[in-house]
Amino acid sequence: MASDALCRLCGASTTLRRSHVIPEFIYQPMYDEKHRFFALDKREAWRAKPVQKGLSERMLCDRCERFFSKFEKYAAEVMSGRSSATLRQSRDRIWVSGLDYGRFKLFLLSILWRASVSNLEFFKLVSLGPHEDKIKSMLIEERPRRSEEYGCAVIFYRLRGEEMTDTMFNPEPFRWSGRRFTKFYFGGACWCFCCDNQPPTAHLRRLYLQEDGTFMGLKMDLQDAWDFADAAKAIVKRRFLV
Repeated sequence: MASDALCRLCGASTTLRRSHVIPEFIYQPMYDEKHRFFALDKREAWRAKPVQKGLSERMLCDRCERFFSKFEKYAAEVMSGRSSATLRQSRDRIWVSGLDYGRFKLFLLSILWRASVSNLEFFKLVSLGPHEDKIKSMLIEERPRRSEEYGCAVIFYRLRGEEMTDTMFNPEPFRWSGRRFTKFYFGGACWCFCCDNQPPTAHLRRLYLQEDGTFMGLKMDLQDAWDFADAAKAIVKRRFLV
């Protein structure tokens, strides 16, 4: 049995659960016939590592694990098409409407916060600094605040027209329009979280989840994205070797 430790959300000294930084339901469609997905690490020249179980560590107490689960349950319904949210798309855009702004944004922020407090090597590049405690308070108080506060823009990626649902990149910081962001890649999309206090530019604000429950995501082929050019080559190579 694991020894007691401090829950990183509520601070209670208790036996901690094995908590997923990225919820297990997101991994499910990523598993192949051998029940594995591939994690690519930019720090290791995009070396692909087969993983057979979602990344987890002892982080939260049972009460806090259940607290996050209500956001995860709603997000699972949205991402599986079982909610009332609707989707329409064009060649280079995807529009989603009918979301519960509060629940979905708190779900996204919970992933960002967990990655920042995680001890796992895969999430080592995620460091929120003073924003960590601010987001923690937003989660505990269930206050998602305005859309431009820690907004998240979504880019749906494909490789040569094929959906990339079985591959995950390690998250890392980057700059976009002069703002500090942290990007995650899972579920065939790049999730870009704004991690500073600067007001967003107009074009960034349009990409964030809006308080009326809508957002506009971009569509892009991985080969055409300069940021992921090496990753695309690594994925192609991996698919021929594995």
